[in-house]
Amino acid sequence: MTSFDTKTIITASLLMFATNAAVAQTAPVSNAQIMQRIMQMEQEIATLKQQLAAKESETQAQKLNHETVSQQLALVERKIEVQQEVAKATAAKTATVELNRQKGLLVTSPDKNLQIKLRGYAQFDARTFLNDKGNTGKDDFLARRLRPVLEVTAYQDFSFRLMPDFANTTRVFDAHADFRVLDSLQFRVGKFKPPLELERLQSAADMEFIERGHPTNFSPSRDVGFQLYGDIIPNVLEYQVGIFNGAADLANSDTDADDKKDYIARVFAHPFRNADTLLLQGLGVGIAGSIGDRDGSVGNTILGSYNTAGQQAFFSYLSTTYASGTHWRLFPQAYYYYNSLGVQLEYAISAQTVRNGANTAQLEHNAWQVSAGYVLTGEDNQYKGGVVPQNPFNPATNSWGAFEVLGRVGETKLDNATFPTFANNSLSANKASTVGTGISWYPNENFKFAINYDWTTFDGGAATVTNRPDENALVARTQFRF
Repeated sequence: MTSFDTKTIITASLLMFATNAAVAQTAPVSNAQIMQRIMQMEQEIATLKQQLAAKESETQAQKLNHETVSQQLALVERKIEVQQEVAKATAAKTATVELNRQKGLLVTSPDKNLQIKLRGYAQFDARTFLNDKGNTGKDDFLARRLRPVLEVTAYQDFSFRLMPDFANTTRVFDAHADFRVLDSLQFRVGKFKPPLELERLQSAADMEFIERGHPTNFSPSRDVGFQLYGDIIPNVLEYQVGIFNGAADLANSDTDADDKKDYIARVFAHPFRNADTLLLQGLGVGIAGSIGDRDGSVGNTILGSYNTAGQQAFFSYLSTTYASGTHWRLFPQAYYYYNSLGVQLEYAISAQTVRNGANTAQLEHNAWQVSAGYVLTGEDNQYKGGVVPQNPFNPATNSWGAFEVLGRVGETKLDNATFPTFANNSLSANKASTVGTGISWYPNENFKFAINYDWTTFDGGAATVTNRPDENALVARTQFRF
């Protein structure tokens, strides 16, 4: 519709008046005709005014509607801003929770400055000693390890680890705090594994065999101390240097047994980690050692005893023998991992000065082991992390998990000067040699079922015959980890 205003109405009225005047000049008109024409013009003017008023009202309505829409839009925008502010404030108070196989249960603070990680594993064993001929081993079902693992990281560079064990008796195995200055300079203080023996440093949940081998007898399980460590060359060369209370061989120590300390150092290298040849990348070689003094007594011998793969003690000192002087250890070590193959090699020496009455000697014991595992189903073998099946167990899809076969040989040899002054050859063997094999099934990355057989022969260690009877240990394990 055409827009009308006051100017338009006046213009139209003048035009009509001019037209009427012109007509009047050309033809005579009556008064009635003039009045009729005037009334018609008045009607047209009134119609134009109505149309103008309606248009002005529509314009005003549109203006009011625009203002209303603008107000509503501003209100919606403010509501969105408030919701965003509330969401931001809520997020600032809400932690994120993640659960997976590698990290376990991970809770992260809103500002990302604090992380709490909860993991753990449980191991249940069945031990059977075949044809044991009077050996002390007994057939047994047992909870071997029940270990939750709590790890806390603050501001990325500060961390804490706590790992108790609830199997048989409750005891803390790991409790230490760490501080990272650089990847090459990190600090650890508390109770943890001394950096010595290769298989001992491997997590019990990652081990290929159910029980560790002969060199482990010469390394403490845990000790309390302070350690510097780090990667000199990332992923190529690492080191650990520390001072510890000085635990006996195979001991799990919570306190210092005397006023002496052990000094421990280890270097381990992957010399071909960055090589183009994949065949060489999985080679790792290293050496570790410790030295310290012992000041024992008959009531506090600070001496260890040594176990078989079936966890039966085959050697212990006389009760009147105790540590008295220098104790040093040396552990040359290596491993090799390539695709499904994993191999570990280690040699160990434990040289301890001992005393029994007026007799003193430094006894040098040695042990060695070579172990290997091969994953039949093609998955990667690795030192850390265990075997992760590519196809978890699911009969419906013809998936059966991963299978691994194992083999090892090893030996512990006691110093000949040990007998008979410091140990009784009728009760303790002076040598133990083991051949072992096994198979492991990994239905998925959390579950493992393994069977090991270890045959151990002895020199000495029996009262009525020359040698201690052979040990034929058949051990099965069910493991769950998360």
